[in-house]
Amino acid sequence: MPIYEFRCKKCDSAFEKLFTSSQQKSSLSCPECESGDITQLFSVFGVGTLEAVSTPTTDMPMCGTCGHHTPKPCA
Repeated sequence: MPIYEFRCKKCDSAFEKLFTSSQQKSSLSCPECESGDITQLFSVFGVGTLEAVSTPTTDMPMCGTCGHHTPKPCA
């Protein structure tokens, strides 16, 4: 079930609504002022990867060859 984001044009309140496939967005009203004058917002989303991203630690010296933080210089 998708979650949609909306903003009320009357009171400027932003809210989210979870919809099933049988529900109509046209019957939605603002939970703050109950106005039906709302607009759907563009929702942002995050995308992850399967690989772990490592953050270099600052307590290790940098390699003089490649610049990565390593316990010893790269060969």
